[in-house]
Amino acid sequence: MAAAAFEGVKVVEFAGMVSGPYCGKLLADMGADVIKVEEPPDGDPARKRGPFPDDEPHPERSGLFLYLNTNKRSLALDTAKPGGREALARLIDWADVLIDNHAPVTLDGLGLGWEMLHERNHGLFLTSITPYGRTGPRAACKGTDMTGYHAGGLGTLLPPRSTDVSRAPVKAGGYPTGYHAGLTAALATAAALFGRREGDGCLIDVSEQESILSLVRGFVAQTVHQRVTWSRVPDRPPAFGRMECSDGYVVSHLVEDHHWRGLVELMGNPDWASGEEWKDYAYRCGHLFEIGHKIDDWARRQKKEDFHHKGAARGFAVGSVYNAEEVLNYRQYRARDYFVEIEHPEAGTLRHAGWPYKMSASPPRIQRPAPLLGENSAEVLRDLLGYSDDDYRRLRRSGAVWKEGPA
Repeated sequence: MAAAAFEGVKVVEFAGMVSGPYCGKLLADMGADVIKVEEPPDGDPARKRGPFPDDEPHPERSGLFLYLNTNKRSLALDTAKPGGREALARLIDWADVLIDNHAPVTLDGLGLGWEMLHERNHGLFLTSITPYGRTGPRAACKGTDMTGYHAGGLGTLLPPRSTDVSRAPVKAGGYPTGYHAGLTAALATAAALFGRREGDGCLIDVSEQESILSLVRGFVAQTVHQRVTWSRVPDRPPAFGRMECSDGYVVSHLVEDHHWRGLVELMGNPDWASGEEWKDYAYRCGHLFEIGHKIDDWARRQKKEDFHHKGAARGFAVGSVYNAEEVLNYRQYRARDYFVEIEHPEAGTLRHAGWPYKMSASPPRIQRPAPLLGENSAEVLRDLLGYSDDDYRRLRRSGAVWKEGPA
């Protein structure tokens, strides 16, 4: 079997929930040895987030945690107990990469700020993920997935065709900020690893706000160059965003003139949309609301798959909106074996989202399911870091190391 892209790369993940763990997962699925440090007795907060099988909460059966932590080992370590801080420091000395999504004061408070870490391990890459970045006037501000989403500018765009501007902004479902920041962090870390020189580590400063801001650059450009205002105020024209069909929804995005011509042709070239004035983008942006109800009436008589494929054949961006069952059984995903089955000792066999890429030379793979809390504490400390049996027992007695492994 071909070697994985990051085989031999040693990673410590001192992170919880989504952004840091997703960064770690992307590296681990491509062969990196990722040690996940969790604080006992609860571990990563994602263990308490659903969904859970049969809606029964269990720390080892969280779908969120199981997905985000494949191919990792878990060390349950309490840095506030005697020996805990020293164990973390030794683990970071071993590593090539440290992923951290705590506020910088957390590591600083342990005497393991960037300057100290760099002095101890000159080759270390510290991938630090924070709400607003480590510099600037908001560097010390706290944030969540929701605040990052709105601070980055995406919240103003939803709901896409709202006519009730008094409605509060909403966030897309799930954890979009965490996933986008985690992907950004993994990309930056991969670039640093491939470009590194002997003994030359660095600090990788990832801002969740800026990760989201990068997603709205197209809207910013349109505002500047095409005088289109994208906001929750109802000046967004129809045929942009969600459209209701007889059996569900599609999402369309008509930016260029030929996109509009494709939709008009698909609608049968109605007189009310075929005048010369409609060929001008600026005119459409200012007047589409005048015929929006007619476009909506036509769309409601269509099947979403017909709309999707006939529209795509005419060269404009449109796609069906699928529910969870439709996604799992979507023929394109099945043809590419996108979903993978993973057997877990507590959660059983579950289908997981796979990888949106294929690599013939170094394919990603699942070597192990997400770890039980503290499952690998003994092997990490004894086998990897060289703790003696007596040292390990002292850590267990102090409460620094928790749960798994012989006392």
